[in-house]
Amino acid sequence: MSSGIHSTISALHTRLQLRWCPKWYGAFSDPFGGFYERLGQGFKPATAIPKRLVTQCRQLSIYSHAYTNNNNKLYEDLKPKFEFILRKYHDPQTGLWVFSLDEKGLVADDTCDLYALGFVIFACSHYFNASGDARARDVALGVIHLIDTRFRVEGQLGFAEALNPRFQPLPRLRRQNPHMHLLEACLFAHEVWGDVRFANMADELVDLFQKYFFNENQNALVEFYTDDLKPDPEKGGQLEPGHYFEWVWLLKKHATLKGLPDMHDPTCLKLLDWANKFGWDRLYGGIFDTVAEDGRVIADTKRIWPFCEALKANALMLTIAPDRQAIKDRMTEMVSVFNDKYMQERGFWTEWLNRDLSPAADYMPGTTPYHVYFGIVETMKILDRRGRQKSITADLWNAYYGVRRSISRAFKKIRVWS
Repeated sequence: MSSGIHSTISALHTRLQLRWCPKWYGAFSDPFGGFYERLGQGFKPATAIPKRLVTQCRQLSIYSHAYTNNNNKLYEDLKPKFEFILRKYHDPQTGLWVFSLDEKGLVADDTCDLYALGFVIFACSHYFNASGDARARDVALGVIHLIDTRFRVEGQLGFAEALNPRFQPLPRLRRQNPHMHLLEACLFAHEVWGDVRFANMADELVDLFQKYFFNENQNALVEFYTDDLKPDPEKGGQLEPGHYFEWVWLLKKHATLKGLPDMHDPTCLKLLDWANKFGWDRLYGGIFDTVAEDGRVIADTKRIWPFCEALKANALMLTIAPDRQAIKDRMTEMVSVFNDKYMQERGFWTEWLNRDLSPAADYMPGTTPYHVYFGIVETMKILDRRGRQKSITADLWNAYYGVRRSISRAFKKIRVWS
């Protein structure tokens, strides 16, 4: 890896840890409990929007990770956030979880959603690392039991999209995405607790990917399916490059769990090559939201999250990629667009861009910091494994933010004394 890319990612990582993440924590934290669903300009919360379980869990996971790895006292007391999630979203009698709450903290949607349940497990594993709270393990095991016993539908493969309060599967278009994030959750949970139940579920989900979700001959990672996991006749041709990048990372992590680090490499190379080739806009830069199997663009808008997933996927495959320089060049292009068009120094971001990279949205969802945070953190970890390099840029940012914090604390004291 060139020192330039390493230094650039290191500088991003420093800004993330010292400015963006603390800013997000303060802006998204709701004094009445949990986290806000969305922010507008000026970090003003949108209070009339239902607060989804998935948002609460993604927010908790990043601050738990930040506390565990940086010992930042700002995130020291995450217990009330965890307890808010348990108290408001979980029914201890049935084991079910509600999808969202309204602005008064009452249930807005009582659907028990597979996608959200994956992030309950994911958040619990990170919160446990930060707090040592034994309840987090119990909650995660309860969720994996719920999925294993209630989300299976007789005669169908995989897991139901959602259940109603009577444990009945809801008739919805099947997707690979909830299964993908359940895999992510199980990989992290196994890493934390070593429980074979998470490893077994991870194996099952990878098997679904290999047999149904990914058509290796056509290099097609299908998004939408019928009940028998065949591509949906209407939407089965819609492919998302961002999910190609996510699967690269998760398959490599699964290979590590199995003790066979190279076992998925041929598939990962195919996924990465296709996403880099057809996902990247060669005219303006950026990653398209949706394309067809032949590379035809279906939706030319560009969300921020595929960038973060593409960074860590490309970094991860650098060692075995046939053209390493092409990977380095692509990462340089991605960081340039990320810095110039998506992220602002203060931690604001543009969630969605048009094809020409002009802003297409003026709000900030509470789910997005999860992608930005783990995308940069994991990329940094990958590069550091290849050999830490001295980064003058990162050192300068550290010094800069150190001075800012000192000045900020001084002004706070002055205000208190006055």
